[in-house]
Amino acid sequence: MGLLPKFIDDAAGPPAQAVGNTLSNLWELGIGSHISLWIKKQQVRQQQNLKDYIKKVEEKTQSIPEENVIDPELHIVGPAIEASKYYIESEELRNMFANLIASSIDSRVSDETHPSFVEIIKQLSPLDANMLINFKNTNQHPIVQVRIQGENGNYIIHQEHLMNFESNSNYKVYVASLSNLERLGLVQINYSARSYEVTDYEFVNSHPAYQESQKYLLELKNKKYDFDRIEIHKGLISLTPLSTNFIKVCL
Repeated sequence: MGLLPKFIDDAAGPPAQAVGNTLSNLWELGIGSHISLWIKKQQVRQQQNLKDYIKKVEEKTQSIPEENVIDPELHIVGPAIEASKYYIESEELRNMFANLIASSIDSRVSDETHPSFVEIIKQLSPLDANMLINFKNTNQHPIVQVRIQGENGNYIIHQEHLMNFESNSNYKVYVASLSNLERLGLVQINYSARSYEVTDYEFVNSHPAYQESQKYLLELKNKKYDFDRIEIHKGLISLTPLSTNFIKVCL
């Protein structure tokens, strides 16, 4: 019985204490100091974002004419305020939450404000928000699907949802963004419809995704697979009734 207390005492003795101090010093010099600095930076940044968010809400609500100010629907403004505190790091998203809160007390647009808008904003990335801005002036855009076609009628969809963006070098993140917008019911992608302007689709000829498809087709041919050409399927990406209201209210 006497050995256990003695072991504990020995473990807490100078050797163990020295090791503990060494580990503590190494932590502070290495990881600990960086984490502490990171936490302080995050606190400062969070305070700045919160001030900016409050300012945006105040500006948007104060710009509403007095005769149009109404009591907000609690099932909209309540969740919006609660959810927004977790998303104010993104300027795009906090601006959307500020617009949503302001719209909920504005009789001119309150009827177009839907409770689902809170959940939609929560599932958007800043890139998704910027993608929607492209639809503010035009409710549809040309979109392209690249197929690698075989002689027997078989084909591979090698690239899809390609659009004429300012930067196509990282096009895959834009494709993923479009897929998310479609999942949320904000856009509709249709390859059975197309733009009347043939030139709307010329961008695909210089698109890096099309060049990747050409390389892939060459690889298939070298492996003697039955694929011999690339076909471009033209389509349109359009807003839905839900997104029309969402853009009007939140953007």
